Amino acid sequence: MSIRPRTSALFTSMACAAAVFYLGGVQLIPAALPQDEQRGGPVVLVEAVTPAAATAAPRAALLEQVRRNPGWLAEEGLRRYSENVAAYTCTFWKQERIKGKLRKMEKIAVTYAEAPHSVFMRWLSGADQAKRVLWRDHPDFVSGRGEKLAKVEPNGAIVRLLVSEVEMPIHGSRAKNASRAPIDQFGFRKALELFLADNARGQSEGVLDLRYEGEGEVDDRATFKLVRYLPYEGDGGRWPNAKLVMHIDQEWLLPTAVYGYTDRDGRELLCSYVYTDITLNPDLDASAFRF
Repeated sequence: MSIRPRTSALFTSMACAAAVFYLGGVQLIPAALPQDEQRGGPVVLVEAVTPAAATAAPRAALLEQVRRNPGWLAEEGLRRYSENVAAYTCTFWKQERIKGKLRKMEKIAVTYAEAPHSVFMRWLSGADQAKRVLWRDHPDFVSGRGEKLAKVEPNGAIVRLLVSEVEMPIHGSRAKNASRAPIDQFGFRKALELFLADNARGQSEGVLDLRYEGEGEVDDRATFKLVRYLPYEGDGGRWPNAKLVMHIDQEWLLPTAVYGYTDRDGRELLCSYVYTDITLNPDLDASAFRF
């Protein structure tokens, strides 16, 4: 699939994701996606995968650049995304450890737009407290006290008999108890920005260990595998994880799978975020973000 450039019509037609406003659920692993070789996530690493969209010469040059400077891959991915992607839809597979407990896998259909920044999530399976969540960077989603709010449809038939829709602060205590990141940090752009920011800070303090460790595959698409080590000290510490494994799609240069671990050996999963069924720049209108 080719990436179509942004269009002004797309921006004006849109009404309105980890790292996301998440709520725990029931274990579900997609049958088409094997287990991660280390722990918990629905992606398998495959050696010697050849990207269909690249010729030998450009691919060789790209690999050489990645081997010399692994962080460049994320920088280039963010640049391409900023220039070419206005919106996307995907299936998002999420599993997180919160307050020491590993939650169950969740499967979420996501519609995302850049302008206005909007994330609409619909739980396909594994829903806990929420069935749908919508957030927009818009005055209608801000409380009188200036808090960012999400519209939430509660999960469960009995609850919906009492209330069909509630508003919830995305940075409030309930959101923090249910998720490692708020919904306004969901998506490819935020994942790359946070990755690069932590890399820069780690490098400035002399603690960054970032490596290119070969090729892999996510959702039948070839990826480059980056592995990063930082001195993680637990939740609330200065660093997000001890070990991070990021798969960057070889054609799109987008992070289609991210795994975080509490230890350098990758034995204890902290978070797993996998994007499948991705469509970049779909034809969307205001109804795509109608709650």
